[in-house]
Formats: sequence, structure tokens, C-alpha cells
Amino acid sequence: MVWSIQAITLPIFFASGLALLLALEQVVRKKPNTANLLFSSIFVCCAIILWGAGAVANSLPPKMPLTIYLFFTAICCVGPLYYFYFTLLLHPEKRFSPRSLIHFIPAIGAFCAETGFQLLPLEFKTAWLSEMFIQPPKHALMILVVIGAVHAAAYISYLLKMDLGLVWNVKEVKNELRGMLVIDVLAILCVVALYIGFTFKILWLFHYGGLLLTVLTVSVFLGYNRYPGFLQLLQEEFEKKRYEKSSLTHVDVSAINESLHKLIAEEKVYTDCELNLAGLADMLALTPHQLSEFLNERVQTDFRSFINSFRVEEAKKLLVQEPDKNVLTICYDVGFGSKSTFNNVFKKETGQTPTQYRESALSPQTA
Repeated sequence: MVWSIQAITLPIFFASGLALLLALEQVVRKKPNTANLLFSSIFVCCAIILWGAGAVANSLPPKMPLTIYLFFTAICCVGPLYYFYFTLLLHPEKRFSPRSLIHFIPAIGAFCAETGFQLLPLEFKTAWLSEMFIQPPKHALMILVVIGAVHAAAYISYLLKMDLGLVWNVKEVKNELRGMLVIDVLAILCVVALYIGFTFKILWLFHYGGLLLTVLTVSVFLGYNRYPGFLQLLQEEFEKKRYEKSSLTHVDVSAINESLHKLIAEEKVYTDCELNLAGLADMLALTPHQLSEFLNERVQTDFRSFINSFRVEEAKKLLVQEPDKNVLTICYDVGFGSKSTFNNVFKKETGQTPTQYRESALSPQTA
């Protein structure tokens, strides 16, 4: 019986090595881009998860606690990484802000917990893990198991929804997209099988989950080599669909850019505190929707942020060039409707309040 358990887990360890090889293949390219690095990170996580699943299936952690290190961290990382990769694939111009790191809060928590646990005495670790394998549902470590399972399933479900939308809208690669749908569904089943199998000590179900993850890894490897241009083709088709639906299709974008620059740089329309999206769109002979799309797609910002950035730049100049003018007057001169809004936006852009900025800018001159 012991040998049969070990034999059935050999493909899991094989897939772990294959996933690591796929990860290396992405980073050893001549010029790896962000997508390559994200894809590589996904495979690293898969390699760790597969290794951990194989170790648990063979009851190795109670004997060698290090065999399960980073298992839960990888589970919490793979969902966000896949989400960022897919988003970058469909929106290559997108730039992720530091706020995007919120997706990795569970992973950071899991990493701290796992690292702290590995630093404990070996006797304690082996005893604690032995207890978990005897009564999993009652063990404190099940908190990480539940968080990891729910976290991974939530992201995969969201991506499944995105894939469903693509299947209906991108006809040219429908067969390949159906394959992605199958992978998403199997990934969810894999998470469920591993979770239930481990929690309730259903060994065959846990093995099933590990082998299913093995099949997924091999399928991705074969599919990636069978359709090497699929991801690029998907991106091109998505861009084509987005262009067809764009409200700027028959608009001279360069002319809009030139007119907008003139309104901002020469006429300083942003100093009008009553200026709104509809008003600026009317000056450019556009609809509000067209201007909004232009700012979002071409300038990578929204109307409020776009206008406020020029107001702040103008305020920075006035604060230094006209030291005798009070802050409230400058606030209204550059187009803000209230001092509180002025202070909040200015501090968000510069890290200082207007008064602090003026003091720091003028202090060398005073000296």
C-alpha cells in the first residue's frame, strides 16, 4: 500500500519539475518582458504547489517540515499573478499602481506565517504537523488551508467569467479559448478536490486533485507549444474588437490632442472652477463619452485627475513666483473650488500641503 501511494504521486513530482522548467524558459529569453516574468512566476507557484501536494500525499511534512514550505504562499499568489497576466495580455498599455499589491495581502500573510513556523524548533514543527495529519479539521493550520482554497477559487472563477466573455466575442480563436475554459474549470475542481481530500482525509480524492493539477500543467505545456502564437493572436483580436466599438473610430485623434494642448497650455481652461467633462468636450467638438474615452485610452487618466494635475502644476509656480499672495487666493486662481480640495489634491500630487511646499521651496532663497 505504501508503494502504491508513492507510485501514484510520481507524476505529481514530475509535473512540479516540468512547471519549474517552464518558469525558467520564460526568464532565459533574450529580452523577457513583464508578461514573461508574470508567466514565469505563475509556473514557479505551480511547481511549489505540486511539490507540496506530492509531499502531503506521502505524509512527508511531519517528518520533514521544510517540504511544505511556501505551499500556502504559492496558493495565495497564483490567482493574483494569473489575473495580472491576463489583464496585461488584453491591455498591454495598462500600468499597475502600488494599490494593486492589495491582491497579495493573503500571500504576504501566508509567507510571514510559513516563514515564522519554519524558524521554530524542529521537535515542535514535527509534533504540530503530525497532529494536523491526524485531525485536519480541528487544526489551527486549517485557517491557511481555507484562506488559500477560497482565494484561489475566487480568482479562477473570475477568470473563468472573463474567458466566457471572450468566447462569445472573439470568434477567430474560439477553439483555443474553449481549451482555456476547460483549464479554468479543471483548476477549480482541482482546488476543491485538494481541499476536501486533505480536510476530511479522503486520500484518493487528494491524489485525484494532485494528478488533475499534473494534467493541467502538462496540458499548458503542450498547448503552449502547439499554439505558440495564440496569446498574441488573442491580444490582436481583442484590440480589433475594441477598436470597432470605439467612439473615436472616425475622429482625428492627433487633432484632438493638438486642440486639447492649446486649451490647456495657452488658454488655461483648467483655471475655471466650473469646468466639467461636458464643457471641455464641447470646446473640442466632441461628446463627453468621446473625450472620456480619449483620456482613458490615450492619456491613461480620467477627466478629474487630468485637470487637477495642471491646476497643481500652476499652483506650484504661483506659490514660488508670488510669495506675497496667500494660499487661498492661489487656490481659486488655479481653478479649485475649495481650500480643502486644493490641500488634498496638492498633497496627493506632491506629498506636501501648499504651505509646506512654499516654505520648502523658498527656504534656500531666504537663506
